[in-house]
Amino acid sequence: MNLNSNSYVLTFAVGMCVVVSATLAFVANNLRPIQESAAEFDRQKNVMVAAGLCEPTDARPRAELEKLYQDRVQEFVVDTKDGTVVQGKSPKDVTELNKAAAKADKKDEARYRVVATTRADGKIESVVLPISGKGLWSTIYGYLALESDIDHVRGVTFYKHGETPGLGGECENPVWCATWRGKSILDEQGKLVGVGVKKGHVDPNVPAEKAHKVDGLSGATITSNGITKFVLADLQAFDTYLASLRK
Repeated sequence: MNLNSNSYVLTFAVGMCVVVSATLAFVANNLRPIQESAAEFDRQKNVMVAAGLCEPTDARPRAELEKLYQDRVQEFVVDTKDGTVVQGKSPKDVTELNKAAAKADKKDEARYRVVATTRADGKIESVVLPISGKGLWSTIYGYLALESDIDHVRGVTFYKHGETPGLGGECENPVWCATWRGKSILDEQGKLVGVGVKKGHVDPNVPAEKAHKVDGLSGATITSNGITKFVLADLQAFDTYLASLRK
């Protein structure tokens, strides 16, 4: 065989591509369950961080944190159109439920959402809502937890995004997230106003700012505005459900 011939070089190159591709496909398929499991654990941990059950840097073994989630957290599928809990459906059913809803009306493609609650002594301790929306460069994903009064913020976490490190990326900073605690999503008349990210610093002498605003992210006005917008939009989507809990 002529090792310098074009046919040999081409055959060798094709053979290597096939072998490498097959190897990568095999590895990817075998690692997928591990990756999905890790992603689900990260999601569960962020729900608990928002609810105050653990800290972002919690070093407890994974098995212990997973048990904490099973013991303290319950998840429900909520129909945001009428604010009711969908009986007999689990979070795994949400994708199919939304596909079916979107076929009837494109506006209902996110009609069904997963809500988590934590309980203590049989009573609701907190309600954890998924929040997400456009920042500057990416979609930002997080969780917003409300106290049992379904008004004051218990905690917030922004755990997945592609914002600029040191600027918009500071939305995931636990120090900044801690400033959300105690903020109110309802005004004095009980109207939903959400929590806004102010450009600059909150003025503690202005009651409305003290109650409903947090300091802006330095150098990240568009990210800050995006967070303000999508947090309010998601709270509005859950408004009927939250109102039913207040009753």
